Amino acid sequence: MQIQASASRYFRPFLRAVLLLTPFTAGCLVTAQTEQKQSGNYVADSTFAQVKPGKTAGFVRATVGQPTKVTSVEDGSEVWDYLYTERKESSGAVFLIFGGHDVKETGHHAFVELKNGIVTNAWRG
Repeated sequence: MQIQASASRYFRPFLRAVLLLTPFTAGCLVTAQTEQKQSGNYVADSTFAQVKPGKTAGFVRATVGQPTKVTSVEDGSEVWDYLYTERKESSGAVFLIFGGHDVKETGHHAFVELKNGIVTNAWRG
């Protein structure tokens, strides 16, 4: 009988703790959300593949659109920069235990170099 009474004495506090915590853990809520946005002049790969050396500035504007920025180079050429930003926002939570939020923002460029109104080079950076 002594062994049974001793085990019961240690087991009761454990049982109370389990019974008290059960309502909080039984209905555990997990959530997750991801949102992705693009802003600026996004140029799809299939569209950018059409911009090749020998094409005209008019063709580039008609195909890709107005550049975000135009830079003049000393040799008389221009570099057209198509910039777009990709923002990915993620959040998640485990009710009463953990919550987190993450934002990643990445800038992407598509460059077109023209000399005398003719494409000489096109690349992504």
